[in-house]
Amino acid sequence: MLLKTVAAVASLMIATVCGKVKSAHFGLKVDGTDMYTVSYARYDYVQLSMEEGKPTEFRIRTLDKKPITSFRITPQKLPISAKAQGNELVFSVKKAHYLIVKINDKKEFVILADPLEKDVPSPSGKNVFNVLNFGADATGATVTKGIQAAMDAAAKTPGSVVYVPPGLYSMGNLLLRNRTSLYLAGGSVLRFTGNPADYKTLFKKSDLHPGTWWIQTEFDSFDIKVYGRGTIDGNGRATRENKYMADLLVPAGTTNFRCDGVLVRDSSFWAVTPIQVTEATITNIKILNRFDVTQDDGIDVIESTKVRVRRAIAIGKDDSFSTKTWPADTGTTVPYPYAPRAQRDVFFDDCVAWSDTYGYKLGQGVHEDQEAITFQNGVVYDAAVGFGIDHKFGSATARRIAFKNMDVERLHGNAHGQAAWMTVYVQNTGRGVGPVRDVWVKNVRARARGSRPAFLQGYNASAMVSGVTLTNIRMGADGKRATSLKEMNILETNFSENIKVVN
Repeated sequence: MLLKTVAAVASLMIATVCGKVKSAHFGLKVDGTDMYTVSYARYDYVQLSMEEGKPTEFRIRTLDKKPITSFRITPQKLPISAKAQGNELVFSVKKAHYLIVKINDKKEFVILADPLEKDVPSPSGKNVFNVLNFGADATGATVTKGIQAAMDAAAKTPGSVVYVPPGLYSMGNLLLRNRTSLYLAGGSVLRFTGNPADYKTLFKKSDLHPGTWWIQTEFDSFDIKVYGRGTIDGNGRATRENKYMADLLVPAGTTNFRCDGVLVRDSSFWAVTPIQVTEATITNIKILNRFDVTQDDGIDVIESTKVRVRRAIAIGKDDSFSTKTWPADTGTTVPYPYAPRAQRDVFFDDCVAWSDTYGYKLGQGVHEDQEAITFQNGVVYDAAVGFGIDHKFGSATARRIAFKNMDVERLHGNAHGQAAWMTVYVQNTGRGVGPVRDVWVKNVRARARGSRPAFLQGYNASAMVSGVTLTNIRMGADGKRATSLKEMNILETNFSENIKVVN
């Protein structure tokens, strides 16, 4: 639903509310218009769209009406000037942002503001296949087959769009067909049932459960797009209770995949996994997972080439953003379309991470080379490790890795013994060791350094960490520039060489 305010002439979209409980903690008005705030696990959230370029006023109110005595807004680096007025926090922005707001001692409130949509298809336009015309059940009462039926029909006319109107759609596996687009209108929710009988089991993870790829691309396909302001809901906790799990959105064995604007939530396993993809662009994606479901990674890019992830937020217990390569026909890799591939030219830009493990990570799998991987302009709201390289499995090489313009705001706990703003290290778990070469860490604000020393550590003379350049690393609350590894709290440096600090 689109609302228009008079004061700021901003168009705003109410969050999808199908099956969602309204927040008991926060209300929000945007230019005087009330938004639907959603209650969720450990944090609440709101989703909306806004016109950019003009000031848009946000008024967050605490529903217990207690005065606001403390607050912080992430990303802290943004020039947002907020003020407390009784039980309201007020600020204005000209650009849409993904924000995490902490007020008093309450749970966090996540604001997911996107620019206005472009190129919205008509539900009855030419070459638009409305799922309601194919018998899709928009009430969620049955496991609908209408969306796949619409997709199969659209595939006969390359370039067609499958249109999902507002509603709740319980759905089995969905195969995205060659040269088709899936449009999820605001207010539409695709929901995983959590019942293993409704799905085709594709893999078994040895330390967890059997699983499936819920929404995946056709192999050897081209030009597939998933977009809109709708929600892909993995029903993760209930799925895990049924001893099952699913990757939610899986572009696999495809070329020129695009995803824009959707909200992905409550994953029972890795949420979004580009697997052996060539050229993919993922933008304006919002991944909201729980903290009581393990291994619920946000975006894992696997054995792919030319992948761009821009303007994203990923929240959950496990890694927010990561890259991996794996061996063939082992556990989760059984359904992969091709033999193992190297990973090259992967780029994460302007993302926000909140995790109990890593915010941004290369690894743990490095069974094939990973080269030219860049994480830049990233913010870590909170994590055990801000960012780094964990070469844990495999004997291939990680090289030409860059972390640029990163901001680590808070750290807590540890991830497999690591608890630092950055860590680069090689482990031996009996599944191979390999080198890490040519790493650039530049323009980093480590507001928190972590409870343990940072690592630049290889394993042996053939699995060294080498050629690491650290430039303009600012540590602590005062942002003092560090001039040595010691000032950066990098104390573990065995089997490392050619480490440079440049200021």
